[in-house]
Amino acid sequence: MRGEKSLYKVMHDDGVGNVNISDFENRTQVSLDEIEAQMGAPPWAVRVAYNELFGGVLIAQEPGGGNRMHYHPDADEFWLIIKGVWEWFIEGEGTRRVRKNDFVLARKNKKHRMKVVGKTIGIRLAITRPDVEHIFVKRG
Repeated sequence: MRGEKSLYKVMHDDGVGNVNISDFENRTQVSLDEIEAQMGAPPWAVRVAYNELFGGVLIAQEPGGGNRMHYHPDADEFWLIIKGVWEWFIEGEGTRRVRKNDFVLARKNKKHRMKVVGKTIGIRLAITRPDVEHIFVKRG
């Protein structure tokens, strides 16, 4: 399978140990209810799309969960917020709160990080180049 090693490593290092890359990938239709029923309580990540142009990963985390400061040297990254309230930092734009139905874009080479805030779980759909390189930096 393509790209599983890097996806597992990035998710694991961000505190998401339950990663599913096969059950829902590239299906014509799948519901969030079906994914949540199979995956159970967060944190989890499910790859829902993967081809030579883009990859899509659904990521669910509990309040306080998120990822480390990083950037992608050769690709933009785009998210749709499905559930919850997230605190988002994008270099040059500062920190903001985003909620269900918000779209967020981080351009290549822009440091970014996010975390779930509030009292409910957060789910986001991340879309970027397949097997995109993550460069992690110290917070600062």
